[in-house]
Amino acid sequence: MTIAPLDLILLLGSLQGSILATLLWFSPKGRGLSNRLLAALIGLMALMSLAVGMPIRQHWMNFALEMLPFIMAMPIGPLIYFYTKSVLDPTFQLGLAERRQFYPVVLDWGSRLIGWVFVGGVLLGFFRQEQGPAFGAIMDEYNTYIDIPRWISVMTYLLITRRFLSEFQPVAADNQQSAWRWLRQFVNVFLVFQAIWLVHLVPYIVPSLRGPLLDTFGWYPIYIPITFLIYWLGLKGYFYARTNRDDLPRRKPATTYVPDEIVGKTIAALTYAMQTDALYLDPELTVEKVGRHVQLPPKTISFVLNQHCQKSFNAFVNEYRIEAVKQRLTDRASKHLTLTGIAFECGFNSQATFQRAFRQATGRSPKEYVEQQTTS
Repeated sequence: MTIAPLDLILLLGSLQGSILATLLWFSPKGRGLSNRLLAALIGLMALMSLAVGMPIRQHWMNFALEMLPFIMAMPIGPLIYFYTKSVLDPTFQLGLAERRQFYPVVLDWGSRLIGWVFVGGVLLGFFRQEQGPAFGAIMDEYNTYIDIPRWISVMTYLLITRRFLSEFQPVAADNQQSAWRWLRQFVNVFLVFQAIWLVHLVPYIVPSLRGPLLDTFGWYPIYIPITFLIYWLGLKGYFYARTNRDDLPRRKPATTYVPDEIVGKTIAALTYAMQTDALYLDPELTVEKVGRHVQLPPKTISFVLNQHCQKSFNAFVNEYRIEAVKQRLTDRASKHLTLTGIAFECGFNSQATFQRAFRQATGRSPKEYVEQQTTS
């Protein structure tokens, strides 16, 4: 069987990606969650390269490629963002709120679901086989325009990730610098790919240009770069996982001087904003929002909390939320609420975050705390 050179590149990239994804998934080095998130990202791209590079020699191969979801791009954005957070934040976990961000993967399955509806309808007698081309045309149109939300999704998460990295930089510890530099490269490489994808996407969604584009270039302008991404991400990510430990400190030695007067003013303003203005009740509270409220630069707030209070912004806010939860637990007016309901009313937006923060602050789970208060 003869395989075209460009298809061979895609297939070799798919094979390499599968091997590296497997090594990362089971690697004992580095943080397990980070390795598995990167492995899933590489695995998705390897699967897509396989679907495009696979030479079709049998009818069943064509059926499998048409009917199985080999190409899934909607999870790529969340995987990029969560991988970045997991590398820089040793406490990060995939809670329910994070897992929900993978739900749009159903959009990737859309054309396949249309195909299976047709197959099921033929078997049950609702459709005739002669209607197959009509359903095929619908699947083709869906596959064309679904690339628009795919591109937007990946780009949105890349911009969010880039913003996260830019905010994190001033408080990164010395041995986090290599992680931060690697993640900056990681995001920038994907941004370059997004530009390449956009150049291909614009003429692709124009009906009069689509045919000539695919006849001349096919999908190679997109998937050859994906193959290089697979090699680069796999090798770089694997070696990074093997040479970096999972005990990165969460703050940086003080390298910026802030006058004691500003430190005192910042701590007083933050305390007032939490105790009097109850900003912690906002489940979407960010350091930028607090900065606007107290009229102080977000970087100053982060610096003061990290260097003078020895805690992160999230830990600082969650302390007030946990105290509010404790008070609600003894309030008769809250007896009708569940523990999770109370947590949400006190500013938490994720049950997993609430459970983790409560245990870190009290040494007990919320349930254990309630049971102790009941028996005491």
